[in-house]
Amino acid sequence: MNYKKIVVTKTPLRVSFLGGGTDISNFYKKNSGLVVSTTIDKFIYVTVKEHGPLFFKNYRLNYSKTENKNKLNQIQNDIIRETLRYIKINKPLYISSISDIPANTGLGSSSAFTVGLIKALYEFKNIKISESKIAELACKIEINILKSPIGKQDQYATAIGGFNSIEFQKNANVKIKKLKKKKIINKIFDNSLFIWIGKSRKTNKILSHQNSRLDQNINKLRLIKNLAKKFESEILKNNFSLIKFARFINENWELKKNLSNKISSKKIQRIFNIAIKNGSLGGKVLGAGGGGFLFLIIKKNKITAFKKKLRQIDKKISFMKCNYYASGTKVFIS
Repeated sequence: MNYKKIVVTKTPLRVSFLGGGTDISNFYKKNSGLVVSTTIDKFIYVTVKEHGPLFFKNYRLNYSKTENKNKLNQIQNDIIRETLRYIKINKPLYISSISDIPANTGLGSSSAFTVGLIKALYEFKNIKISESKIAELACKIEINILKSPIGKQDQYATAIGGFNSIEFQKNANVKIKKLKKKKIINKIFDNSLFIWIGKSRKTNKILSHQNSRLDQNINKLRLIKNLAKKFESEILKNNFSLIKFARFINENWELKKNLSNKISSKKIQRIFNIAIKNGSLGGKVLGAGGGGFLFLIIKKNKITAFKKKLRQIDKKISFMKCNYYASGTKVFIS
């Protein structure tokens, strides 16, 4: 096989607005699920390169840790090990990952890494693979092989990219509807802010607890799905309302908090309450909860004063602005 010398992929992170939790199989197989999300201008970069013979190890891996291993089974990083096992490459490899943001912050970084790695390995082998097939394979590795208690939304969002309504059908098929409303998504990001809560959390623990409570949560998840449907309908209208969008986000957050006692915290609720009192129209914690980023809707002419006010209350508070990114995973260097 004619392998490439080096491949670098660039995979966007995502913001899930509404419907999170309905993409988990024990819900969508009975009810179908729906998530409205978008990719943003924050990325995971994955490099795959043939490892030279002078290094005396078959695998050198650089991510948050460094590994030098001779055998595939010795690799500690579960995603790298099982992806390499699935996509067989008879070459010693150097694999590295760089991210624009820390891991476990609610922006889909784990699945973005899986997606970017799959894209890079297939490109390294000179094999073409569609974005939907990449997402499907990422789900297989993370959910079926590694038994992670996560849903399917991140893999499809980061592989395909853009502003989408993603339906998870009862038969396990995934249907993507491209929401071609650039003005609306730009309006959302112009009038929003991300607050770093300052604590990364382990998604799997929160989701495992949430999944164990499915019987108690089923009606709340149906309401969360219904909010995603309503938001999708609003997007397709010509008179999109930021205030109505904020109302949907707030309703979603109130429902989400009650799925598990690990999703919110006193610190999160304190920051949220301060934000509402100082001009925010609404917000929610992104991802599984417990930490990461608090996504707030706030009119752009109030953002500067809002940030100043919050820094007076908490000097350590950090903010991030994001913009819409229309593409999914891409080969950056080849």
